Amino acid sequence: MLLAATLLPLSSLADPLHLKLTQVSSEVDADGLSAPTVEERTRYGLDEALRQAGSSEMVVDPEAEGTADLTLTAKVTRAGKKYRLTYQLQTTEKPARTKTLSYEFANPNLSDKGSVAMAQALLAEAGKLEVVPRQEVPVATGEGGGTGTGNGRAVVAEAPAAREESGALESRSAAGTEFAAVDAPTTDGLAQDSMGRDGFESVQRRPSRRGVTNLDLGVALGFNSPSGVYGGELEYRVAPWLGLNVSGGVGAWGVRVGPLVRLYPFGEVPTSPFVEAGTSFNLGGEATTEINGGEVRYTDMLMTPVATAAIGLRQSMGPMYLGLRVGWGFRLREDNWTVRDGGQQDFLTRAALDLSQHGGFLTSITLGMSVF
Repeated sequence: MLLAATLLPLSSLADPLHLKLTQVSSEVDADGLSAPTVEERTRYGLDEALRQAGSSEMVVDPEAEGTADLTLTAKVTRAGKKYRLTYQLQTTEKPARTKTLSYEFANPNLSDKGSVAMAQALLAEAGKLEVVPRQEVPVATGEGGGTGTGNGRAVVAEAPAAREESGALESRSAAGTEFAAVDAPTTDGLAQDSMGRDGFESVQRRPSRRGVTNLDLGVALGFNSPSGVYGGELEYRVAPWLGLNVSGGVGAWGVRVGPLVRLYPFGEVPTSPFVEAGTSFNLGGEATTEINGGEVRYTDMLMTPVATAAIGLRQSMGPMYLGLRVGWGFRLREDNWTVRDGGQQDFLTRAALDLSQHGGFLTSITLGMSVF
């Protein structure tokens, strides 16, 4: 517990980006595009997009975490015979930066697939807005919704097109215009928008921490666990659903170490349950018993293999994670000890050795860091 209290505050280094849906309006009478329906489909799309991405660096609609970093509004209007759904992202810090994404479609119903596709585009643009360095904020507003950079070129970022089975969702994006004037040198990153015009892009992506990792390294406390009373774990994720783990530590039967295989049925998501199986090799040691007359009797605790099976949960906390497991250990050798002088061991010592030998109910808690 002391170790957990010491290391848990480090998880605060990975504060997530807070995105809040603040307003939804509709000028269309169709039930499938009414304001409550659009709000429900938008929330569904955002939640599902975050779940599929396994993202722990973004939170949608924070209520208890304080002020949001980004706000999102939505509005439905007519576009001739089609419908237009317009989303606007805006940062809450000054200077405010905005991003507008518009989608046109003929079917007045938002399917699950289309809602998720639009949400993925929104999350991508939200990340870009958050990471634009202030010194790289453009200095003037250009024509056509673009933003001038002082060299006559417009900043136009293109959002990915989202398509449904019932028809294509045409994605049209335009950079917001609420940029503050800041004297700063520009860079030469060129891009092209969907209209074929040259664009300027100076967005630096921050490192992605989405609960996805290749290597975990942690320290553990437990009872009868593969990592001992105290020890460590090293896990390499060879696939989103498969992890190869080596646990080791010190237990009542001496030093123990063993390989494990973990299966993650939901892949790499922030809150990830798992099932594990493996073998723990207890290297044993020496036990002493004082008998009559102050004589000491020595007992050799022999190497004991134990098959283990457990279920658990891995909770991602930015670059760190918390792991819990409960299970059972099956001894492959019972009463695996010998008395050096060949005599009989007394009842109390036999009972103590039986309780000390690894096996039975196991549990542990692990606190660690995703190395890469």
